[in-house]
Amino acid sequence: MPVTQELPIADYKHLPRISVEDRVGKLDQDGAEKVLRYEREHRDRTPVIQLLLARLRQLRTNEGKAR
Repeated sequence: MPVTQELPIADYKHLPRISVEDRVGKLDQDGAEKVLRYEREHRDRTPVIQLLLARLRQLRTNEGKAR
């Protein structure tokens, strides 16, 4: 389980949903997975989880196209 110091978004624990949404598009796959794990275990905000899952799908799709 990632702790907030290990997350790629500074002060994640205290950020409102809209601030998180602004930052998700900059995450790489590892970062998005860490934030998703933390979100599910601690905050469980459905809109944020959906956004993180969409980001991961986007990254995986782009990775597949690069091959």
